[in-house]
Amino acid sequence: MIAQGWRRLAAGVLLLACWWAAIPGPVLAQSGEIWSDDLASPITGLAMSADGQRAAVGTRANEVSVRDAEGNELWTFTADNSITGLAWSEDGRRLAISSEDRFLYLLDGDTGNELGRTKASRTFNSVAISRDGSLVAGASDDMQVYVMDSQGELLWTDERGLGVEAVSIYGSGDDARVVVGADDGRLSIFSKSGRQLLSTRLDYDIKSLAVSRSGGRILAGTTDGSITLINGANGEQIWTSKADAEITDVAMSGDGQLLMARDERGNVLYLDTDGSVIRRLQQEGEIRQIALTGDGTRLAFGLADGQVQVLDRMQHSAILATAARTRNMAITATAGLVALLLAGVILLIIFTTGGRRIWVQHSVGPRRGLAAVWRARFSYLLILPTLLFLLTFNYYPAFSGLYHAFTDWNPAGHSPWVGLENFRFLMTDRFFIASFRNALILVVVSIVKTMTMPLLVAELVFNLKNRYTQYWMRTLFVVPIVLPAVVEILVWNNIYDPAIGLLNEFLELVGRPEWTRVWYGDPKVALSSVLFIGVPWVNAFALLIFYGGLISISDEIIDSSRVDGANVFRRFWNIDLPLLMGQVKLLLILNFINAVQTFELVFLTTGGGPGDSTYVPALELYYMAMRMDRMGVASAIGMILFLIILVGTIINMRYVRTATEFEA
Repeated sequence: MIAQGWRRLAAGVLLLACWWAAIPGPVLAQSGEIWSDDLASPITGLAMSADGQRAAVGTRANEVSVRDAEGNELWTFTADNSITGLAWSEDGRRLAISSEDRFLYLLDGDTGNELGRTKASRTFNSVAISRDGSLVAGASDDMQVYVMDSQGELLWTDERGLGVEAVSIYGSGDDARVVVGADDGRLSIFSKSGRQLLSTRLDYDIKSLAVSRSGGRILAGTTDGSITLINGANGEQIWTSKADAEITDVAMSGDGQLLMARDERGNVLYLDTDGSVIRRLQQEGEIRQIALTGDGTRLAFGLADGQVQVLDRMQHSAILATAARTRNMAITATAGLVALLLAGVILLIIFTTGGRRIWVQHSVGPRRGLAAVWRARFSYLLILPTLLFLLTFNYYPAFSGLYHAFTDWNPAGHSPWVGLENFRFLMTDRFFIASFRNALILVVVSIVKTMTMPLLVAELVFNLKNRYTQYWMRTLFVVPIVLPAVVEILVWNNIYDPAIGLLNEFLELVGRPEWTRVWYGDPKVALSSVLFIGVPWVNAFALLIFYGGLISISDEIIDSSRVDGANVFRRFWNIDLPLLMGQVKLLLILNFINAVQTFELVFLTTGGGPGDSTYVPALELYYMAMRMDRMGVASAIGMILFLIILVGTIINMRYVRTATEFEA
């Protein structure tokens, strides 16, 4: 009887799972699709002309594909790094592009010919264009807004002094207005000449902007999940709607009647003109870009897997409404079934002997354990803070990353198990594959740098006869260790500057202008330029390690070598180097780990460009997590790096033998 009751309960649980799996959700592929395509690279930019006759799709693979109303490809454009933003003029005759290659482009919408460009000192992250295509604005990571005309001539810049990620333009000709949203929540409107006309402030960082055709309505998305509609005439907030996560993209029709927003979880919200959320499209974090035509007849989605879909808005809305009603009915029925199952479990425990026996048998162990902990509660209380810190900051992140490498991880929502899908994706990602080629070069060069110059300087300092001179020379070589690494990198950025950099100026001074380069922008020399930073590569930490090993060598051994007639070079090969193998082993491990995890050097210089010429795995991990919102893929990269470092360390420990190990 009892077994039959538990079997019925198990059947009820299985029925609940099947019922929940059968609940229909919004499906883009059948929601009024006009055309779709797979570009095989994450979509990082998406824009449609006002009439829907032109669509531009930008990818992480540096390419822009322009399509007609039926999805046929008209032409393509390739930048030197990933596309970060796209914007059409109202008539579709001009296309503005922002890219991680630090350029802002203006192209002919019919042919794809370049009409003009301007360059920033850091990556452009968004772009906007006026209705007539005469004015282009871009926001850059160098904390400035750049505004150029239709010939690519820079008209003016505005330095915000902090991050700027959102920019938009309304109007045309001399009446064009540039709208800028900054990380301090300040929203500013500028005239075509750069004069500030209006300024207002929201409570949180502005991440996205959309403006109506007349500029009377401005839609802003912020980091706290707020979607705010602002009166463009006086800067007053009309209403604010709240989402569950940071708003990363907003869209609005030309008349300001159709409003959309996308949050960092990939959810798309449809809003009414009063700020209420009409419906919500949940696509498990796949949607990365949204776009809406000026007349509101078409909308487009760009997905993380490279899919782009253009939909008829009316049909799409009708299908979503039907799906939402069906889902609500299913959820209501599921809630009732859950309540029945819980009631069944409680009744089995209370009114059956077997149920009570099972409850007692399975609860006696935990109750005894809790009693033992309570008796020693003071001891547990003393170790509790340390244990909590270890679990929170050491063990949890590590095991969480390993687990989530096999999931489509959304830290704030559902993270379904995907098995090896993240790893299969990485095997097809050309940026990830190229990053390992560069990582191998970095590992080899880093080891060569560490094993040569610091060892040479340590030997030279150690062999100085005057102890006073030895002390001060050692100090001079070690003092630079107090300088932050980022300062050294920024100094070298100025040296490599193609316009006013010391290196190009020196080459012109000595009569070799043909040797000048855009050092970070030339794929042939970009990686070599990064590797050359820090010449003569006297790493202070490695120098101290080697010097400490040299002074620990017994004076008797050195004196004996002198008696035997060994010169400096003979002593180095036969005495110093074998006795320094412990230090060599340590530095090999540390440099291998640091080289595999190289991030800040590339991030602060080239950002991985041009193209994939300087990409490294840690940079790809950062971009996947912070820019692509693909936390599961980022975790998979972290797991691969962990395995590579583990194998490299084991090989080093196994095959690099110290003098002590040889004696054993």
